[in-house]
This record gives sequence, C-alpha cells and structure tokens, in this order.
Amino acid sequence: MAEKSMTLPPEMESQVEALKGLLLDIQETKTDPEELAAISKNEAELNAAGKKPKQSIVKSQLALYKKELQNTTQEIERINKALEHIADMRKNYFSSLSTALKGCPKEISTELAALKETAETLPLWVGENDEEVPPLCGAIQTDVSYVAKSSDMAAAFVTVKHGLQEWILAKVVNYDLTTEEYKIQDIDEKQKSTYVLKKEKVIPLPIMRANPIENPNAIFPKGTVILALYENTTCFYKGVVHEPPATPFEPYQISFEDNDCDNGYSPPINVPQRYVLAFRSFETE
Repeated sequence: MAEKSMTLPPEMESQVEALKGLLLDIQETKTDPEELAAISKNEAELNAAGKKPKQSIVKSQLALYKKELQNTTQEIERINKALEHIADMRKNYFSSLSTALKGCPKEISTELAALKETAETLPLWVGENDEEVPPLCGAIQTDVSYVAKSSDMAAAFVTVKHGLQEWILAKVVNYDLTTEEYKIQDIDEKQKSTYVLKKEKVIPLPIMRANPIENPNAIFPKGTVILALYENTTCFYKGVVHEPPATPFEPYQISFEDNDCDNGYSPPINVPQRYVLAFRSFETE
C-alpha cells in the first residue's frame, strides 16, 4: 500500500502565513549594506588618524555603532520570535495529526512517519566560537534540577498491561513541585493513558540536534549502551550504538537487544538523534 503524503492541517494555515510574515520582516529590516560600508569607512579613517582623529569622525562612528547595535538587538528579537513561533507550530502540527489519526489503526504508519519527521526537522544547534553545547542537545543531558515543560516530549518508564514495565514515548502534562512528580500522557492516541511518575522515571527528549563534526562530545560514541525508540513503535528499548551519525543529517545505527539473534543483538536500525537517550534502568517493581 502506498504511503499517504503528509499535508499541513487546515487550522495551521494561518500559523504558516504568520511565520512568512515574521521571516519577511526579518529580511526587510536587515541592516543596509551601505550602512555597514559606512562603518568600515569611518573605522579606516579613525585608524589612519591614530591618536588624534577628527571629532566629527568619532561622533559619526559612535552614532553608526549605536544605530547598528539597536538594529542588531531588534533583529535578534525578531529571530527569537520566529523560532518560538516555529516551536509552537511543531507542537500543534503533531497534536493535530495525532487527533486526526485517533481511532484509525490503518493510519499508524502515517502517525509514525510524523514522529520521524519531527525528529529529522529538529533544529540544529550552532554555537559561536568555543560555546559549550547546551543540555537537551543531542547526547547532552540535563542536571537533576531540570523540569520539563508542559507538552514537552519525553521517554517515561511506566507499568502497562499485565504488569509489564517499559519505556514509552510520552508528552508531559504537568509537574508537581511539591511531590516532584510528573503527570505524563502516552503519545499513542489509541491508549491515551496517563501516568504519575517520579522525576527519575521521565527523560526529556532532546530539543536540538548536535553536529557530530563540530561537537562530537554531544554524540553517543560507538559501543555506548543506550535507550532508543524501536522502529514502527512508540517504545524505547535497550540497545548499543553500532555507528554514530557522521553528519548532522544522519541517524544513529542502533543494534537492539534481541535474544533471537545469534549475538544477542538485532541488525543495525536507523534511529534519529532525538530518539536516542542515555541508558537508565530500574529494578522490576
């Protein structure tokens, strides 16, 4: 059966138009190249003048610097606003798709394709100079004080039917500061189960991809034992990194534990960065 193409939910069309407006505003308000040329010209005149530059040139340069600083600050604000809008669109897109697929088992491949798409389009982190890779980028974990926000995606260790315990893909509903417990919801709309879990049983998913070339420390190396989302499921299982990604666009190759295989591990399976997490286990309760 041919896989259906994924289209944008109609209710998100206004969000797309709003994003176009934000991006157009960023482009139209970028600094005029002539203004940058004027700054460079004045800078050259100041350097040529040595310790006794003309006050008119100094005043002119200060005015140009001040204007450019203001322009840059405003551009950063516009870019951040666009990024926040994109993040909201991503959440709404997945939510809309999950709702549309509710009660339609034949469409599960499309739902899983949506999970893959959201992972592959995860923003790529680009640092400046020697800037340290932040938490939730690739393999970089958060510290114990971190609290995931409502609607954030996470892996959650839950007890399902027949007392079976497993790691599932879930969405954070809220966090209780008093009890230090999360309320999470199974991402599988057919289950729609909710759970209350201690913080250590919830692992927030990365919100940015890491560049293996620029930041290899943010990538799990070959041989690392991890938790990863198994293909065509919404569950995480124990595995080992067979090959890490070599570029920002490549997935991991993960070999999962499998007693039916001669060496105890399955043949390598591609898994996007977002769904490969540091291994964590609990004794059976």
